Amino acid sequence: MRLLEAIVDANHRALSGDKSAGLRPTEYAGSLPLVALTCIDPRLNPLMPGVLGIPEEQFIWLRNAGNIIFDSKSSMTRTLALACAIKGGREIAIIGHTDCKVRQTSVLQITDRFKALGIERSSLPENLTEFFGLFASERQNVMRGVEFVRNSTLIGPKVPVHGLLVDTESGKLEWVVNGYQALEASGARAFSQPAPVEMAEPIGTFAQIPMGDIGDHAAQPEIGYVTTPPAAPRATIPPIPVPGMDAAPAIHSQREEQQQQQDAEPSKKAKLRFDPAAHYKIMDAARKVLGPISGQDLERWVTEGRVDLNTLAQKLGYKEWRPLATLIDKEELPSIPIPPPIAAALRFGIDKKKNRKDR
Repeated sequence: MRLLEAIVDANHRALSGDKSAGLRPTEYAGSLPLVALTCIDPRLNPLMPGVLGIPEEQFIWLRNAGNIIFDSKSSMTRTLALACAIKGGREIAIIGHTDCKVRQTSVLQITDRFKALGIERSSLPENLTEFFGLFASERQNVMRGVEFVRNSTLIGPKVPVHGLLVDTESGKLEWVVNGYQALEASGARAFSQPAPVEMAEPIGTFAQIPMGDIGDHAAQPEIGYVTTPPAAPRATIPPIPVPGMDAAPAIHSQREEQQQQQDAEPSKKAKLRFDPAAHYKIMDAARKVLGPISGQDLERWVTEGRVDLNTLAQKLGYKEWRPLATLIDKEELPSIPIPPPIAAALRFGIDKKKNRKDR
């Protein structure tokens, strides 16, 4: 059992009334310290880090209003990266909480609050929702933050990035994003490439190829885009009439050409697959942004005809708007299971007695 698995398991057992539930941090020394980003809500002060069962010296606590990540290279992502690179953080957890005041605050309320402080609307940024990171769902906000951090080039590829929700009344933890499974899924895709085909030409043949003809790296397609090489023009040779023969060969040739053209076109009946662990924003014909929605919902929208492959979309964690055709994920990714809700009963802290025995 890994660190976050043990934390969530002990938390749920404690909430169900198991008085022996607790965590032995010494057993997970290789996964500590844990880097956690939470909200600035004062109600979290008595909960962290005891609700996780981690001693304070192994808990790197980062906070901002709404535990929001704006971008894969934002200031908050930079701080998470330095917490791992300099402070030795082994795992990252984005922890949201119930009854978040940021979620409950509208643009109009923010404007009024600042006006009460003597700050007029003209002094505030034009897009308050984007600037202050207002969101409508605590779960969606956590998933969005995990997506940004997981896709950041500043975070090591072996660092698990988890998403959790904590109940401010009881201390119950809900696992929203399992960072271990996300790493395993990405690792499985990295090693699932087909084996290279052995070349039949003798070794001496390669010596005749000038190095400059191999290709310019700058001309390679950007990662994430789907490129299809243009088909070579096909010369049409009219059939030569032969006395005593009917037109069957010509008809057969036409059918072959039609079949080849159909094979060259992408199958319209093929089932589209989008990354179910990712979330997307959609721009409709009126330039209105919809979402974010999950990959499964996006696939349903395509099936229902609400959007097509030319519709512009943005995968959370990326800035570019691209046609949906370039965002198709042809590999089925395992879904991330979420533990069923457990009735809240009590909090649990560090099993100090067991820690003393271990020492």
